[in-house]
Amino acid sequence: MMALAIDKQLGDLRGKATRLNNIGSILEKKGDLDGALEKLRMALTIYEQLGDLPGKARSSNNIGVIFEKKGNLDSALEHFKVALTINEQLGDLREKASALNNIGSILEKKGDLDGALKRYEAALAIDKQLDDLRGQSIRLNNIGSILEKKGDLDGALKRCEAALAIDEQLGNLLGKSIRLNNIGVLLYRKNDLDGALKKLEKAWNILIRIGLNQSQNAKYTKRSIEYIKKLLE
Repeated sequence: MMALAIDKQLGDLRGKATRLNNIGSILEKKGDLDGALEKLRMALTIYEQLGDLPGKARSSNNIGVIFEKKGNLDSALEHFKVALTINEQLGDLREKASALNNIGSILEKKGDLDGALKRYEAALAIDKQLDDLRGQSIRLNNIGSILEKKGDLDGALKRCEAALAIDEQLGNLLGKSIRLNNIGVLLYRKNDLDGALKKLEKAWNILIRIGLNQSQNAKYTKRSIEYIKKLLE
């Protein structure tokens, strides 16, 4: 009977942690980052109490995302590293790739381009091992971003084109529009205005097609198209 009571208590705690995580996710989407952080920290405490490593990794990752959105990059990096360590311990390659990508994002924002590139490439290697095409597209795009910042426009273009090919294969229209936009920007920087305009207009047409022509990304793409058209007059 005692064992049954303990099992019930543990089950209730695990359920409570799951609910706290879900509430944290909802609060994050509503823009209440402090409220989300509070709930996620409560969930993390329960997972630590239970010795639930997958739960601890998820909560640590989610807390890292909140800290990143709040601009606290050091705390975000700390929590992403915790998630990475646990996922390595568990042998969870998919979550390891995600944690590496998140660490790369933080390092990129902190200006450590070489460190970010190392993490993105490590995540990409895992994606290839898992045959995760969507993950490969994201990682290739991120690597392209780093190479662009390092001044390697040809290398960046190669990665973005590879990401575009994957999104076309997957039928991922939103991803395709993002890659086309990025390629357009790179071609603009390479002084290929006609090529840039062509890619940006394709990106814009996709955004209209999927009903996102009022999004911030769409507004940026539209302004870029108008600017390049003026240059070509």
